[in-house]
Amino acid sequence: MLTRLKFRQNFAALPLFFQVFAIACSLMLALAVYGFLIDSFREARVFLYSSLTGLLIFVLINLAVSNRNLKETGVMQLVSLLLLFFLLPLFLALPTWIILPGISFFDAYIDMVGAFTTTGLPVFENDLLSRPLHFWRALIAWFGGGLMWVTAFVILLPANRGGFDLFSSKSKILKFNRKLTLNERSMTLAKISNKLIPIYIGLTIFLWGLLTSLGTDGYTSLVRALSILSTSGISGPEKVSSDGAGFFGEIIMAIFLLLALSHNTFYTLNKNANLKKLLFDPEIRLGLLIICCITIVLFLKDMSSANSLFDFDKFFKRGLESIWGIFFTTFSFMTTNGYVSSYWGEYSSSLDLSHIKVIFLGLCLFGGGLATTAGGVKLLRISILFSTFSNETGKLLYPSSITGINSKLKNLEISVFMAWIFFMLFVVSLAIVTLILAMFGMFFEDALILAVACLTTTGPMIDLLGLEALSISQLPFFSKLALVVSMVLGRLEILVALSVISSALRRA
Repeated sequence: MLTRLKFRQNFAALPLFFQVFAIACSLMLALAVYGFLIDSFREARVFLYSSLTGLLIFVLINLAVSNRNLKETGVMQLVSLLLLFFLLPLFLALPTWIILPGISFFDAYIDMVGAFTTTGLPVFENDLLSRPLHFWRALIAWFGGGLMWVTAFVILLPANRGGFDLFSSKSKILKFNRKLTLNERSMTLAKISNKLIPIYIGLTIFLWGLLTSLGTDGYTSLVRALSILSTSGISGPEKVSSDGAGFFGEIIMAIFLLLALSHNTFYTLNKNANLKKLLFDPEIRLGLLIICCITIVLFLKDMSSANSLFDFDKFFKRGLESIWGIFFTTFSFMTTNGYVSSYWGEYSSSLDLSHIKVIFLGLCLFGGGLATTAGGVKLLRISILFSTFSNETGKLLYPSSITGINSKLKNLEISVFMAWIFFMLFVVSLAIVTLILAMFGMFFEDALILAVACLTTTGPMIDLLGLEALSISQLPFFSKLALVVSMVLGRLEILVALSVISSALRRA
C-alpha cells in the first residue's frame, strides 16, 4: 500500500508530458491484448514491443530525475500541452508505420496527429487499416479528448485561456486567476483527474453498452462510443448507416453529443445540479436554434423536389426520415463529430451540393461549447458577438437612449473584445492555411475545405464534401506540415499557442 501511494506521488510530481506519455504506453498494452484475443498476432507483437520500449524509456527518465523537483508552472504546463500534440504522435505513429507496408512515416504521423487532436483526418483508406488499427485510432482520439477535458479545468482555466477569458470578470473564475504554487498545481491536476476521468470512462462504457444492446456488434459500438465522446468522427470499418443500431442508436448518439454542445452539460453531471438549468444555457439554446433552422430549410428544399407529393403515406414517411437525417447530420457537424445519418444518404442526392458545402462549412466554423472536445469558434463566442450586434443595432435605432453604467455592461465589453480577437485570429489562420495549401497545387475549393476541417477538428467532413482521403497522402511535404500545425492550433486554440510563444519570447 505504501509502495503504491509513493508511486502515485512520484507520478503526480512528474511533468505533464511524461505523465501522458506513460499513459499512452499503457494504451498500447491494451491494443496488444486485443490483438492476441482476435488472433492478430503480428499487430499484437508490434503494439507490445512498442509499449515495452516506451515504458522502458519512461522508467529510465523517471530514475534520472528522481532526485529533482520538476513541478511545472502554469506556462510550463501550457508548453507541455503544446509539445504533447506535436511530439507524442511521433511515438504513437510507430505501430501504424510498422504494420502498414509501403507508407511513409510522415503520413502515419499525420494520421496520429489527426487522431490525438480529435480531428479524425482520414489519411488512409478504411480497407487498408486492420481492426486493431481502427481501434487504435479511435482509442487515441478518445484519449486526446479526455486530455482536453482535464486540461481545460487544470491548465486553461487558471491561465484564463481556451475560452475562459470570456468569464474573466465573473467571481467564480476570478478566484482561479491568482498564481498557484507548484504544489497547488500538482494537487489540482490529480484532484481534477480523479473527478473527471471516472465520469469520462463511465459515460463511454454506458454508451458502448447501449449501442451494443441495440444490435451493433461489440467492436463497432466501442469504436462508436470512443468517437462520440471525443467528437473525432472516427467510424472504424463500419459506417453509421450499416452498424445495426438504426434510428434508436442515432437518438442515443445525439443525446451524448449534447456533451459537446456546452460545457455546462458535463458540469451538471459532475455537480449533480438541476438539469432544468441546461434549458437556459446560451450555448445549448443557440446551438439547437441553428440546427433546427437549418433542418427546416434543408427539409423544405428536399420536399420541393420530391416526386411523391400525391402519395400521402409515402410522403409522410419520407418527410419524417428526411427531417431526422438532416437533424442528426447537422447536429453531428456542429459538434465537429462528422457522422452522417443513415437517413441522410437516400435524400441528399436531391439537394444542391454547393449549398450543402457552404452550410456544413459554417456549422463546423461555429463549433460546439467551451471546455468540450468540440472545435470551431465555439457557440458562446458567437452568442456574445450576436448580443453585441443586437445592442449596437438598438443604439442606432434609439440614438437618444441612455444606458446606465453597471458591471454587466463592463463584463460584456471585456467578453466581446476577447471573442472578437479570437474570431479575427481564427479567420486569419484559415486564410493562411488555405493559401499555403493552394500554393502547393491544390484547388482553392479543396484547400478551403481541408483548412476548415483541420482548424475545426472535423476531419470526416472531407469525405462528405467530396475531397478524397487518398489525396492527403499525396500532398507535398509543406502542405502536410501546414495540416499538422492547423490541427494542433484548432485543438488548442490560437490564443493558447500565442500565449506560449509570447511567454517564450519574453523569457528569451
